[in-house]
Amino acid sequence: MVTQLTSAGRALVESLRSDPDQRIVAALALLVAALGLAPIALAPSEVVIYSGVATGTPTLYTYTIAIAAAVVVIGMQTRRQLLRAFFPWVPFLGWMILFAVLSWDSSLRTASGLLHFCLAAIVFAIGVTAERADRRNSVLLWAFAAVAWLQLFAITMAVIGLPLRRIAGQQSLDVLGRATGLTSHPGELAKLLFFCGMCALTLPQKTVRQRWVAWTTLGVVFLGLSLTQSRSVLAAVVSMILILVVLEFVTGRWQKRYFVVVGITGVLGVVSVPWLIERFTADPAGGDRQHLLRVAWEVIQAHPWAGVGPNSYVAIAGATDRLTASGVPVHNVLLLSAAEVGIVGALLLWLPFVLTATTAIHSVFRVRTSELAPRVLVSALPGLVLIGMTGWGLMQGPYFLMLALVAGYFYARARAAKVASGYGRD
Repeated sequence: MVTQLTSAGRALVESLRSDPDQRIVAALALLVAALGLAPIALAPSEVVIYSGVATGTPTLYTYTIAIAAAVVVIGMQTRRQLLRAFFPWVPFLGWMILFAVLSWDSSLRTASGLLHFCLAAIVFAIGVTAERADRRNSVLLWAFAAVAWLQLFAITMAVIGLPLRRIAGQQSLDVLGRATGLTSHPGELAKLLFFCGMCALTLPQKTVRQRWVAWTTLGVVFLGLSLTQSRSVLAAVVSMILILVVLEFVTGRWQKRYFVVVGITGVLGVVSVPWLIERFTADPAGGDRQHLLRVAWEVIQAHPWAGVGPNSYVAIAGATDRLTASGVPVHNVLLLSAAEVGIVGALLLWLPFVLTATTAIHSVFRVRTSELAPRVLVSALPGLVLIGMTGWGLMQGPYFLMLALVAGYFYARARAAKVASGYGRD
């Protein structure tokens, strides 16, 4: 076994030396692992606790290093394509530079927010550029599938009394009875599993072995999701599956294997009924969301152009609202982004994601591509909107970067499908 492992290691090193695409793919897999399994703060030693889209001070994370490594590896091979991939983010980055100079304060909190959004732009560009090298092997999809299995392993270890990550303080009472895996909150794990579900549906299924891996991974995603007891993400995943099934049927690509997917979804619904009833009984109106919406509208009306600054919503709105000051921002990413970077700034922030969505929609309904990735992305859009309109975690920490990475990757794949059909240039 040692000999075999040594030989495999030598073969891997040799392929990385001789094939630039393999180096890009390796950097991509490392980035997925850093975001999905170990988003650990490295410096400073004590991170300022702050309930914003980023930490209270600029922080070096494991995924920060992974992003830098990916930029270096990809830039050495395809610098021009990497720079071109930033184009959808140029208007927003220019907006941030303008108001960072003219309006926003120069606090460490704001600097952390600026860094957070800049990293999202970089990660989106990485996803777009690396997709070409990864088109043959789909390593990003397999990496997210592996993340789902490892998160289930962490959940299992916690169930038997050997948690790999412990949640302390008041938050431990809030998440009691709900799975967190290697994350710090059930909602974070649920969002991560949603991205894993997207990738599981897009996995290659040319052989029986690949189909079983895809189906079992989807089952792992559903099981982990049910254990998180996240209502919005559960609805998002179910809607994604149902829309995909309808699209496959309408476009004439229905196959018997989709009965398995529908069956797994049905089992997920049945298993989730008890905790759904319990959660809706305990919290039928969604807590204080209406109050938080009113606070956000007041902030937007007071700062319609510049906003209060990246990562500054809780600090500024919390000065006049006790609930917000306790670390509870508005549970709506559009309102949160408009409050932080202004109405126009928010539109520019979400522009790359709108471009991704429209490209996928065009590929599915106009080009009628046989590529699966655009259809999965179109199926996931209502779920992503639901998650974004009912929470704020989609803009926070590694999960916003994960969204940017997946969006960039799927955008490139949808665009490649259009080019292959004779629409535009790659």
